[in-house]
Amino acid sequence: MAPLRALLASRAVIAGLAALGCLGLFISTMDSADRPLNWVKNNHNGVDNNNNLNSVSVQWEDANTPALHLGKPLTVYPGRKPRTVQHLIEKAEGYYDRIVRQRHQLLAENHFGTPQFDPWFVLMYYWWYFPASFLCPHDIQRVGPLSDGGKWICGMSLYEEQPRAKCVIYSFGVNYETRFEGEMLDRTDCEIFAYDASVAAMGPEAQGPRAHFKPYFIGKENHVDAEGKEWKTLKTLMKENGHDWIDILKVDIEGSEYQTFDAIMDDFGDVLPFSQLQMELHVREDMVSFTDFLHWWERLESKGIYPWWTELNLNPIYSGQRAWASEYCFLNTRGGAKNLLIQNYV
Repeated sequence: MAPLRALLASRAVIAGLAALGCLGLFISTMDSADRPLNWVKNNHNGVDNNNNLNSVSVQWEDANTPALHLGKPLTVYPGRKPRTVQHLIEKAEGYYDRIVRQRHQLLAENHFGTPQFDPWFVLMYYWWYFPASFLCPHDIQRVGPLSDGGKWICGMSLYEEQPRAKCVIYSFGVNYETRFEGEMLDRTDCEIFAYDASVAAMGPEAQGPRAHFKPYFIGKENHVDAEGKEWKTLKTLMKENGHDWIDILKVDIEGSEYQTFDAIMDDFGDVLPFSQLQMELHVREDMVSFTDFLHWWERLESKGIYPWWTELNLNPIYSGQRAWASEYCFLNTRGGAKNLLIQNYV
């Protein structure tokens, strides 16, 4: 009987604690509902507005939130200061600087530049030097298949609610896998400009008047190769299409990304002409050395292009190889009014 009494007693204690927790949550909610909330409408000339909490979307500082009130909606906390997109990006840049310093420290500790250095060392694996440690200051949604070919898009709801007439997507390396492009066409008013000289057309998902395809490869210069395939630079294609900005740039060109982006950085200088970049990186030894990849990566960072998401491609592992391919999502922190993702009005 003693074990039974102990069990019943413990259950009674648990039930009592649960009841107290529910009562505390009810009292906390009642308390917060009666307190006034003063706040400033974001990016509307500092006009005070306490009448319609649903009129704008704001985020609030958490520093002074008492533990008693954790778990309630952010909008019920008094005295919060709204954080703009620029504020979030500036804070993320400060954190990212620390990541860069850690990278350099680890490279030194692991004897980078000497024969002892092994980028595939099990305790400091290749990709760990390049974490996706920035942020997307908007909603993140998976677009396209859950398998290879799908992309994580920063600010998908912004493209669905696009305040401009249309948005522009460039896609390099479609290879008949166009479910991402198809879903973007279905859910937005974006136009898609796709290029791949290895195929004759896009897949059946990406058809219609807003889907444009040309059998070109993107490269570091305009030329026709020995097989008769035509290569063009991004600068040339944008000029032909009459574009000065790209909302989403999607790139999967099997190791040609390094020379291609060196040319893009040469052609466009300090402000690269896209809001976000979806790119699969390939670091197989016959494609790029670790030293060259490191220099290329840090040059991209110097242009204000930072990674906020990564997804390892596991296909090489299944065939007994190293994980030499990984998808990265990058945010461009420059571009001014052309860049939808760094505006405060959202």
